[in-house]
Amino acid sequence: MPGSILILGAGYLGAAIAARALDAGQDVVLADNWYATERTQVSVLEPRGARVVTADIRSRPDLDALLADRPSKVLFLASQASRPLSFEDPGYTEQTNLVGTRHVAEAVAAAGGPPLVFASSMNVYGPSPSGEVDAGHPYGRQGDLAHITKIYSELLLQMEADRHGFPLSILRLGIVYGPSPVEHERPESQTVVDKFRRLAAAGEPLPVDAGGRATISVVHVDDAARIFLEAHDEIANVAAETITVADVAALAEGREPLGGATWTVRSPYRYEHRVADYLRAGRVGA
Repeated sequence: MPGSILILGAGYLGAAIAARALDAGQDVVLADNWYATERTQVSVLEPRGARVVTADIRSRPDLDALLADRPSKVLFLASQASRPLSFEDPGYTEQTNLVGTRHVAEAVAAAGGPPLVFASSMNVYGPSPSGEVDAGHPYGRQGDLAHITKIYSELLLQMEADRHGFPLSILRLGIVYGPSPVEHERPESQTVVDKFRRLAAAGEPLPVDAGGRATISVVHVDDAARIFLEAHDEIANVAAETITVADVAALAEGREPLGGATWTVRSPYRYEHRVADYLRAGRVGA
């Protein structure tokens, strides 16, 4: 599909981006190796015009075949981003996030450099940043392969973009929540906002570790999808707000949040969704 948007990674966020792009009348190619997502989960997008293909970023020939169609933009979301899975399968994590990233950069350069948008993570700043965190905040300590390889990927992609002159956006995502055509059932693939929303709706206890003091950054999947489609040659945070885990639990259960987030996030984008509204709607829907 010449001029189409190529989405590498047809999972939770990739499927939401594809749905939004299709709504806008854009041509979309979704590529995945189906390691974490089942092929049938994205079949709902095919009648709407999406082309869904099997490909693996660890395979340079797979990437060259996808780039041969000269997409107008490449959205790179195919990293192995799960912390638990990085411990269970470190080899796959390394091959995907290290070798795969290099292959993506080389294939984009060889194809003449369509704009590339990389899904990084706010976790590159470490577990406990302080103050107002903007895109110039230094990298922090890491505790798992899924997130330390994000730092490598960022630096490698910047190096290759400088060498070959293709536009590069690095978008550092907070925890993404909200409905998508693809939602994972495995606990290790569910993030805290949706997990707590579902548990509270079912009347089950919410597992809050260490008193829930940790501060997290969050963004609704609709906002993230819009920002990824609009991004062009920028490095920025994609997070609407910061909140403690304890306050996510409080909002999910209909209690008053206490506040106490230990840092804030600076992001250049507008956001249409707030986590309090989402969790309140979940209680009403229950």
